[in-house]
Amino acid sequence: MTSVSVFIDYENTRFGAREVFGDPQRDPYTFGHVRPLRLGLLLKQLGEKVDPARELTAVNVYRGRPGQKSGPQAQAGSARQFAAWKSQSLVTVRSRPLRYQPTAWSMGRPAAWRAEEKGIDVMMALDIAIGARDDAYDVAVVVSADTDLAPAIEVALDAGKRVETAMWWSPEHPHRRMKVPGRRLWNHALDASRFAHVRDDTDYTASP
Repeated sequence: MTSVSVFIDYENTRFGAREVFGDPQRDPYTFGHVRPLRLGLLLKQLGEKVDPARELTAVNVYRGRPGQKSGPQAQAGSARQFAAWKSQSLVTVRSRPLRYQPTAWSMGRPAAWRAEEKGIDVMMALDIAIGARDDAYDVAVVVSADTDLAPAIEVALDAGKRVETAMWWSPEHPHRRMKVPGRRLWNHALDASRFAHVRDDTDYTASP
């Protein structure tokens, strides 16, 4: 058996799908969301042509967690989405609280905020590197276009692990792939049909 762990930088993946396949100015906010386990199974299957012994053993999802400044609806929706992911075997959710920067002021006080993820890429990089060191997987599939993950990928490669990457692809966006200097990586170019297979249009902010 060849154990496959998938590492999903969720917001990078979601916004990438909106950019490649949609119209960010017109699409509903739900557009771009994916089902992590279904994505993990797809990536496991795509590699079977070179290794039929592949078995998906972990799907790790990394995403910021809304705080009070995002509002109760966003908090409740995030909690429901996380719970849906965690209810599925193999899926682990790794999150950190979002940080907020003021974008507007009123009467000398912040009146609007911009949410930012902090530490998510570091958490993901550590899991890739430590997982390689601890022999937690044979193959790591990194779903992200964040080049800050390149050092962690290098660590995994140096530990003798196979590392694959995955990004959304369309004829209008043909060069969206992770590159690590001096290394050759197998990249899964996921087109519109594969996005359709894994997309999740659920509105988790709606009351159940």
